[in-house]
This record gives sequence, C-alpha cells and structure tokens, in this order.
Amino acid sequence: MTLKMILRSGIALGALALGEAAFAQAVETTQQTPEAAPPASEDVIIVTGTNIQGARINQALPVTIVTQDDLATIGGVDGEDLIRSLPAQGGVQFRTDNNTTNNNARGDVASINLRSIGSSGTLVLLNGRRVVNHPSTQAELSTPVTTTNVNSLPVAGIARVEVLNDGASAIYGTDAVAGVFNTILDDDFVGFDVRARHLYATGNGLNEQTLTIKAGQDFNDGRTNASLAVEYSRRDGLFANEVDRASSEDLRRFLVGTSFEGDVSFDNRATQTPWGQWTLNTTSSTRVRQNGNILTTTSGVFHFQPDSFPGCRADSLSTPGLCIDDGSQDRDLRYDGAYERSIISDRDRFNAFGFFNHDLDNGVHLYGELGVYYAETRSTNEPRNGITATGISVPASYYYNPFGPVTFSDGSINPNRLPGLTNVPAEGLPVFTDAGRYRFVDVGFRDIEVVNTQYRILGGARGEFGDSGWDWDSAALYNRGYAEDTANNSVSRTLLQQELFREGPDVYNLFNGGNPANPSVGDATPNPRNLIEPFLIDVVRKSTSELALIDFKVSNGDVFTLPGGPIGIAAGVEARYEAYDEDRDSRLDGTITFTDMVTGEVSETDVYGTSPTPDSSGSREVFGIFAEASVPIVSPEMNIPLVETFDVQLAARYEDYSDFGGSGVKPRVAAAWVPFDGLKLRGAYSEGFRAPNLIVVNEGVDRSNGREDSYACEAGVRNGTFASFADCTGFSEGRTERRSVADDIGPEDDTNITYGFVFEPRGLDGALRFLNGLTVTVDRWEIERTDVVGVFGAENHISLDYLLRLQGSSNPNVVRADPNQDQIDYFNAAGLTPAGDILFIRDTYDNNEDIDVEGIDYGVYYSLDDTPIGDFDFKVNASYLDTYFIALSPGAQQIADAVDSGLISDEITVSQEGDIILQDGQPEWRVAASLTWRHDSGWGAGIRADYTSEFIDTGAGLDPNGDPFIVDAWTQTNAYVQYDIDANGILDGMRVRVGANNIFDEDPPLADETNGYDAAYHSIRGRQVYFDVRKRF
Repeated sequence: MTLKMILRSGIALGALALGEAAFAQAVETTQQTPEAAPPASEDVIIVTGTNIQGARINQALPVTIVTQDDLATIGGVDGEDLIRSLPAQGGVQFRTDNNTTNNNARGDVASINLRSIGSSGTLVLLNGRRVVNHPSTQAELSTPVTTTNVNSLPVAGIARVEVLNDGASAIYGTDAVAGVFNTILDDDFVGFDVRARHLYATGNGLNEQTLTIKAGQDFNDGRTNASLAVEYSRRDGLFANEVDRASSEDLRRFLVGTSFEGDVSFDNRATQTPWGQWTLNTTSSTRVRQNGNILTTTSGVFHFQPDSFPGCRADSLSTPGLCIDDGSQDRDLRYDGAYERSIISDRDRFNAFGFFNHDLDNGVHLYGELGVYYAETRSTNEPRNGITATGISVPASYYYNPFGPVTFSDGSINPNRLPGLTNVPAEGLPVFTDAGRYRFVDVGFRDIEVVNTQYRILGGARGEFGDSGWDWDSAALYNRGYAEDTANNSVSRTLLQQELFREGPDVYNLFNGGNPANPSVGDATPNPRNLIEPFLIDVVRKSTSELALIDFKVSNGDVFTLPGGPIGIAAGVEARYEAYDEDRDSRLDGTITFTDMVTGEVSETDVYGTSPTPDSSGSREVFGIFAEASVPIVSPEMNIPLVETFDVQLAARYEDYSDFGGSGVKPRVAAAWVPFDGLKLRGAYSEGFRAPNLIVVNEGVDRSNGREDSYACEAGVRNGTFASFADCTGFSEGRTERRSVADDIGPEDDTNITYGFVFEPRGLDGALRFLNGLTVTVDRWEIERTDVVGVFGAENHISLDYLLRLQGSSNPNVVRADPNQDQIDYFNAAGLTPAGDILFIRDTYDNNEDIDVEGIDYGVYYSLDDTPIGDFDFKVNASYLDTYFIALSPGAQQIADAVDSGLISDEITVSQEGDIILQDGQPEWRVAASLTWRHDSGWGAGIRADYTSEFIDTGAGLDPNGDPFIVDAWTQTNAYVQYDIDANGILDGMRVRVGANNIFDEDPPLADETNGYDAAYHSIRGRQVYFDVRKRF
C-alpha cells in the first residue's frame, strides 16, 4: 500500500472514529447529571516555534503576534492585506493584478514572502498544521514556484496570527527556511455574531461588501462544542483607466522636470498593434518596390500606418487612409492597452470554517475541522497580442494581401494587389508577422474568469498517558485545492489560417489598420463579428493540488527536574503526501498542434500569443521524525550573579523524500539568557533542507519574453546607427526560452542564525514607573542558502553570447538563425562577425545559486492602561534588509569582469545575480507603526502607518548622468474610530466602526511598470472609506 493510500485511509478512519465516538459519548452523557460532567476541555495554547507547552524558552522565541486590534488598524479583509502589513514581508509576487497571462497564477491569490527569499520560502500553517499549496503556479526569477494562497485563509475566524521570524525546520519541516506563518482560529466560539462591512474608494469605482456570521454552541453539559464562521464578500474591481497613474502605458508625462524627462524606457506601449509589422520572404534579400519606390527593407520588413504619417511609400490600399512604410513601426503607432485592462478584478468569495470539539470520559479530547473556500474573479485584459514563437503566416492567395496574386484561382482580377510591383511574382508572396507584431484589437477584450476552490478536513484526538505527565496529539488531514482559469476571445492559429485561405472578400481583414485619429488606442475599421467568431476559442487551465498528512506527537513539560527547572521534551512523526496536476488547454499542451499551411512547420501551440506548455503532474511522499527538548540551565533560585535564567532549546528533524532521499538530521539550537529582570538575550541556529518543488522536477516549458540582442546593439554603436548603447532600439523582442531540469538536480541547504535582545522593564516605581509597559526587541538575522534551484537566465545567456562573440566564439545556449543580407551588411559596417536573429535560448533548472540574506528586526511596544482617558497600545515593528547577495556563477563572473574591464558596455548588468539589495525591490526599510485606544465608555480608535523605503528600478536604465531611476519611499496611513454600544434593547452588543485606508490618498510612487507602479510593494487603490457594523446576540 502506498503512503498516499495509507494517508487517505487514515483520514477516513480518523473522521469515522471521531464521529462514532462523539455520537456514542453524546448518548452516554444524556444519562449523567450535570455535576458528573467534567469541564470543557482545557484550551491548548498553540505557541509557534515549539511543541512543548509551558516551557520557559517559549517566552524567548522571536514571534510577531498579530492581534484583533492589529487587524483593525490594517483595515482589510484579505490575507493579502494581512501579509502586506508585516515589515518582514518582501514583494507580493502572487497577487490579483498579475493577470496578463495564464502562465501566472491569476484570480484571488496572494503569497507570503518573508525575508524576500521567495514565495515558497515560508511555511504556512493553520492551527499549527500545514496548508495545501495553491494549485496554480508561476515563475519567479524564471523558475516555477509553489506557494500557499493566504487569501484562502478564513479571516473571519482568526483569533490571532503568529509569525516566527527565524528558521523552524527542525520543528515543523525542513522546508521552513525563512520562518513560519501560523494562523490560529477561534476553535471553540460560543455565541452568535453578525458583521457587515461596506468599503468604497473615494477616487475610483473600487468597492467591496462583506458579510460575516459566527455561531457556536456548547452541548452535553459543556463536553461538546460546535462552531462555524462564514464569510461572503463581493468586490467591484478597478480598471486602469480609472486612475491617472495607470491610464496610459506611456509614463513619460510623469517625468517632466526630472533627469529622465523624455526617456523612452518609460514608454511601455506595445509593438504588437492592429497596424502590424510584417515581412515578405523575397529572394536574394532584395527589396520590394512599387514603380521604383522602396516598400520593404532588404529582409522584406514593412508596416501599415495612417497616410498622414511621414514615410508613406504606397497607398491605394483596400482600406482608405492607410499606407505602407518600410522597416519598423513608428513609436506613435505603439499600442496602449491601459484603457481596457483590469488592475483589480471583480470578485465573489465564500469562506466557511467549522470546528467540532468533544471530551470523552477517559480524558481524550476529539477535535475536527472542516473548511471550504470558493472564489470567483472576473477581469478584463487587452486584446490578444502575438509573440515571436506564434506568428501568423498569411498565404499569398489571401484576398487582402497587397502582395497577392495577379489573379485568383477562379481567374478573377485581384483588386488588392498593388500595381507596379517589382520582385513579387505573379502568384504573389506570403506575408508573415515580424516577431509577432500584430494584435487582434477588433476581436475585443479578453474576459478572464478564474475559479479557486479549496476544502480542508481534519480529524484528531489528544489526551494524556495516564498520570505520567506525557501528552499526546494525533491528527489526520486532507487538503485539496482546485483552480480553473478561462480566457475567452483567444485566437486559434489553425482556425484563423483556415479563414485566411478562403478566397473572396468575405474574410477577416488583417490589413485594415487601427484608429488613425488615435493610433495607439482602438480600431476604427473593425471587422464584422461574423468574420471574427470562426477563429475564437476559450483557453482553459485546470490545476489541482493535494496535501494529505498524518502525525503523532508526544510532549511532557516536566520529564525530570534539573537545578534550573523542569526539562521538557517533545517528539513526533509525520507522514505526508503532496501532489499537483496541471491540465493545460488542449491547444497548448500538444494535443491540438498547429501545422502552418504556408510553411509546413509544426508548432506545439495553437493559441496565438501563448507559448506551449505541456500537461504535467507529480507527487511525492515525505516521512519526518523530530525531537525537541527545553532545558532550563539556570533558575532564579540558584542565585547566580548576572544569570537570572538561562534556557536552551534543542531540536532535530529528519525527513525522507520519496524522490530526493533523506534530508540528513537538521538541528536547531536556541538559547535565552536573562542577566537580570527586564533584559533578555536570545539567539538561535538552525539548518534546513528544501527539495526542488514538484513543478521544477516534472515540467519543462518554452516561454517567450522580451529580451534585447546586446550583440546587435554593440554593432549599432560601432557602425554609427546609435549614439550610445543606451540609445539602442529595434532589437528587443520576444525570445523563446526553452527551460528544462538538469539530470543531477538536488536539494537546497539552508542555515538560519538569529540573535538579539528583549528589553522589558517591569515592577518599576517612582519616576521610572512609566517604563513598566515598554518592550523593546532587536534581532539580527542571517539566512545562507546553498545550491538554490534556479536558471542562469536568458538575459545573462545573451550577455555572455555578446561577450564571447566579441572574443571570436559564441554561447551555444543562444541559438541563432543564419544572418540575412541586411544583417551581414549591418555587422560588417561595425567590423563584427555577422549574426542572425536569436531563435531560442536554452536554460536549465539547476543548483546554480548561493544566496546570503541578512537584516535586523526592531520592535517597540508600549502599553499604557487605566489612564483617566482610557487604555493605549503603541507598536512599532521595523525590518532592515542590509544584505542580499546572490553569488556569481562562473558565466556571470565573466560578464561582470568584461563590464569592469570595458570590453562590453557598462549598460550590461548581471541579471538575478550579485548584490541585488534595492534592485527592483528589496528595499532596505519596511516599518509599521500603530496606536490603538480603548475607553470604558465603549469608544475606541486606531491609527496605523506603513512605510516602505526607496529602491532602484533597473528596467528604466540610467539617466544622462549615469544615475539609476529611484522608486520613491511610500507611506500609507489608516485610521478608524469605533463605538461599542452597551445598552438595553436591540442595540446591545453592537459595535459601529468607521475608518479609512490610505486616508491621505497617497499615489504609489512611479515605477517603470505596465501600470506605472510596483504592485509587489505598493497599492494603487487610493483612499478607501469603510463602514463596519457588528452585532453580538
């Protein structure tokens, strides 16, 4: 029997036994008097970072606790709002605005990224046990990652959140590298609460309504408790055209008066347009002419444009107002998709989580969880654009082809062939998109619907072995996630080409241009819908993830006593099964391929503008065993000078992966020293082990991303085409990257070190009495990761090819076509060996990176209670990131040395390696400060400020002074006021809260991104006002 079968059987048997035992006990207790019934089970206090309850070392763990008051100042209803509030959080990579391609995890999704080490570096727990990975995956640094969707967490039932800010591999699993995010729910609620909230943005159409119901009841004289928390929310999203920052992809209007004024790097409009850029396969690399006028380059490139533009070389086309110009499109023809793009999707979300607790007569406590999550998002994206790998081949016989045949097959004269053509045979020439530069604007926007579901079932029991002092706890868990991503108005290449081969005017016209009045937006000459529908398809991605788990743990907080106090010990075993399945659309996974009827070439993708992706699936089984000891070395009773207490935590864990073998024993050692009351010194050392995720191991993909051919740019500088390397244009286009896994790929090893102090004066009198409510924490942390799985990167491969070609060789992983005559002339004029277009780049997932991340956490907490005007709580949490270094691989070192020596341009940077602090994120400072006030009268209030420091946007390049573009620091401030009503009648138990997020309506700082800001770190929602009413019955 496989582990998967064992786990599923165990979960089923556990749930059955729990139900039968509870039923039997319910029957028995009806015969007992209330006096005979034992009290309800004692609450088991979950402390993130240890399995030993009551141990003194627990008080020294670097745990950040998010309370209900903190959640109030955060002002959100999502898991994403919660994680963004954590100063230790890096960029949010899985998020709702990341909806441009179905290769991203779209929909209601958000990922935690503690210490900025990636979305898969933090272990997420729910009530102390694992949560299934989100079924959809995406790439970070070109490597696919898996993560937990924190938006699926039942926010309505949260009691508190505990974030362990150091490695916990020995405690929870060897993959807990950056720390642990543990959401602890209210599992024994009694009562009935209803809460309604309405939020709206003051400057745009974003709004959200939320209804929450919590109900719980004790039964059987307090032996049994059942509770349920249900939440439904509905959101109307945000379009880019509703906010000035994102209303156009050309961001140069925000640079006036700066050193980057006019910098075309900030013009993010697309070269894929309804005008199209096309190429003819002419013989002998000769230009096509009309009555002596040049219509194409020697490689056959031309484009359509309004006849009001300069450079027209042929008009008299089938669409009035259009002409043909040779070469690449003018910048003013670039397409601006902002006016039709969703930034934040419309969303409906339902989340329900139920608990069952029951005490048996023998002291055993049964518990169960059942959770259901459903979310549906709807967003709009711009019409489908092309990529190099999925171009259009237009047959010579196509009716609207201006270089078509003199006569059609039925003998009729072709009215659309341009007269007076040279180098075009009588049978005409086929036309091809140049690097995929065509967009089907009149097809319409793409509506994207994503459905995410998840359910979780857990059954467990805990108790004590007689009077031995040993507690035991065991549970079986099954957690399953499913995501379905559907994008309509996509284009089938097969169906499109079938239409283009039909003769006659009743066919889709590719060559009718866009909108002459506003060339970057819309289409003034759309095709009839009946000519569009035949080649439209829906593209569907279906993803599933599974987690099954059984564990058994024992603990004793007082095994035996040393002079320093009782030794606590915990141990346990865990078996888990993890699986995923990616079912890609049949037109992407190779089931329905595209055979080009013009060239005969076969492609694995039939979807225009989308790289092929095969179906993939994988699973693994993991068995783990751990032990933990809490050892009090010194106690106050020992009267040792400057050692009030000294405690040590020792832990070790071993895990065995079915696909990568054993992790080795991974230890954790933590110590806490109290030299005197009020000061505590603490530190920890731990090691971790992370196997490559299942996607990396099982999926090989092709991807197309915009990359610049730096060798061609160098030639342009040398032959005088460009004044400098920074001025290079026309050589950036979609490059196919073929990624596969190395045969010898292995796991990553990690080391995590933290050390710091806690200053917490208590019991002071006199003038210093005001310090009694103060707590100050400072912790230095270091994470060293070795053999991290990643890729060398397409940009690095191209840069290395640039260097090697200058030295007389080339990079074999950059595969190029033979140069055409234009390219031969271009490179010869520069004195360089000619090179053709980049066909594709080979890249391999391998253990090719060592990473060092270091920083300091600060915390200041101050409570002032029982003042004449109420109780106050002040908190400041700050995280300083001072080191983020990815060790240079041999190839990257070659590139860096060549830049330093001046052999290649200093515009070249080593991508994804070296010192990346402040590079496209990784800000040095993130700070959260809050103040809450409560008064016996029922009034209360809170205010919170979140600060993110500046960082560099490398995509913007350098200004004329050689300085990078700085994404400014940003602060968002939230505030609320509330009143708890204590009165007789229907208003009793009601709380009314009014608040606003981003009360000063701060725009996010400008960044060279599609929507004008970096959504991983900043928000574009603007000021949001909300009304929140809760009634307790």
